[in-house]
Amino acid sequence: MNRLAGKVAVITGAGSGIGRASAITFAAQGAKVVVTDLYADAADRVVHSITAAGNEATALKVDVGQEADLKQMIATTIETYGRIDILFNNAVNKNPETARDVDFINFNEELFYANMRVNVLGGVLACKHALPHMLEQACGSIIFTSSTSSIAGEVAQFSYGASKAALNWYVQTIAATFGKQGIRCNAILPGVIRTAALEGWANEEMTRAFLDLQNVPQLGEPEDIANMALFLASDEARYVNGALMRVDGGMSCGTPMVPVIRAYL
Repeated sequence: MNRLAGKVAVITGAGSGIGRASAITFAAQGAKVVVTDLYADAADRVVHSITAAGNEATALKVDVGQEADLKQMIATTIETYGRIDILFNNAVNKNPETARDVDFINFNEELFYANMRVNVLGGVLACKHALPHMLEQACGSIIFTSSTSSIAGEVAQFSYGASKAALNWYVQTIAATFGKQGIRCNAILPGVIRTAALEGWANEEMTRAFLDLQNVPQLGEPEDIANMALFLASDEARYVNGALMRVDGGMSCGTPMVPVIRAYL
């Protein structure tokens, strides 16, 4: 199938995990993909995988915390391919202190601003530079990677969830502001996904507990999020705008009592 034939996609944070899986999936479905990452070698490896399969992609080193990088990212896309149809704002602040943010009394103000700058402002500014081109085409799909942490309280990572909640507001605001002009903007809210970041953070006991919370038999894989992103990027989702799509293995569909009652029964 060629669900993205003729389309040009830009994906941030595409050197690993969800971004990598999405870049490979988009390219396999016919898109020309601009693979961007903070680490140039990671982006290059993804592009090599894509081109080795006979598909087209370009690698760029991009720090989404720097507007100049984002402006150049869009400019290079237009210079190379002449258009931009899909912008997938997937990059996240990879500061390891985010996972160790467990002391609210000693709130980490510096980490708060870093998460807001990368997780929220990076995507917003990428949209700022991409939207004029999409508006000229009268079409475009913008996708953000949000989180299930954005829709309820947590007991750790006190600025991560807040940044994703702010991101959700911008997703719906962009959708409302530009939807009539042919631009769709949606977010994916992943649950527990087996990425390198998860492996580096969660121990075996936590992983087993996460699995117990799911209402499917397995934890999520990056490809599960990539498949949702593919749908949102495609014309099949032409009537989907401003949506916050939960892809969490059914984790949020039940009450917190479900695992306890399941074990008892």
